[in-house]
Amino acid sequence: MTTIPKIFKEKIDGSLGKLKVIFERKEPKILLFTENDFLFPKDFDKDFCDSYYKVEISSNQSISDDQNFDFDIVILCNHLKSEEILAWKLQSMPGQPFVALWAWDNHHEPALNSRAAMIADAVFPAHWFAHEDMANAATLIAPHLPLCVTQWSSVFLASMEESIVAAGRCDKLYGGFFNHADAKERNGLIASYWERYPNEHVFTLGLDKRPAYFSFSQEQRLLDWSSYKVSVILPLRNDISQRLFDALACGLIPIVPPEFPDLDLVISRHDQHSLPIVRMESYSVEGIADAHTRALKLFDRDGKQGVVRRHRFARDNHGLRNRIDRLVSLFRQGTAFSKVQISFENGIHIYLK
Repeated sequence: MTTIPKIFKEKIDGSLGKLKVIFERKEPKILLFTENDFLFPKDFDKDFCDSYYKVEISSNQSISDDQNFDFDIVILCNHLKSEEILAWKLQSMPGQPFVALWAWDNHHEPALNSRAAMIADAVFPAHWFAHEDMANAATLIAPHLPLCVTQWSSVFLASMEESIVAAGRCDKLYGGFFNHADAKERNGLIASYWERYPNEHVFTLGLDKRPAYFSFSQEQRLLDWSSYKVSVILPLRNDISQRLFDALACGLIPIVPPEFPDLDLVISRHDQHSLPIVRMESYSVEGIADAHTRALKLFDRDGKQGVVRRHRFARDNHGLRNRIDRLVSLFRQGTAFSKVQISFENGIHIYLK
């Protein structure tokens, strides 16, 4: 019978031991660590003022050197940078916190993701369709934790609802994408679409232009999104990124590829129909154009009521507070983290169910 190698079993047992300690905490302390802190709003904490746990955000690797460091859970947002350096430090310090790796980019670079995963206590895959690439005998695979709205807090979005609803909107298709070297198919499709429809607002930018977008204020970014009716969602590699939820939060109708593996896991078919979210018939210039036409008709049919419906759906269900609530709720007796399932298919996968 296949068994977990001893060295890996010791690590799993250590992670489960940490869980037992956290189960007893009535008010766990959470650290959210990200090297891309520009992705998060300055008023991040406003969404957590009434939570039963305490949460802080940091992008400073030296935070673990503070003698007052006493977090129970550290959520590492894994952007394939140097997060694993902090993970190593956390695993070797006294009073080790539980290291929860929120894998934002597990849909590509499997070798880098696998290396980071082996250091963590548990991995929360943002993209479930690719979660097996991170499975190993030393790490717990936690439930799906999709990405969400991160550039605006839910409190801020609520304060801007009237502006979103009243915004004047154009019929042009909206979609700005970064020109990733490993997104040749997407880059080619966007280039072909722009050649056929040069007046639409669909384009690519170099990665060096990302700071320019975030140099605008929260309000400027939100009002820019809100000046359109429809946004095209073209994943890097089948992934659901923030832009789907950003579009909904600003009242736009998203159009998505025909194959979008995790969409039904994140948004029910009923909600996809009622919001609505429009699927392309084909991943092509013609598929985008047809979906754009259908989405415009639906937007005009539902008017301001549709804008409010989409805005509130994203704001109330797919913000950062929702995701961290989901993660922290698993650290309680009777939840997924109190049950472990071991699968030997395609290697050793240890799931929290």
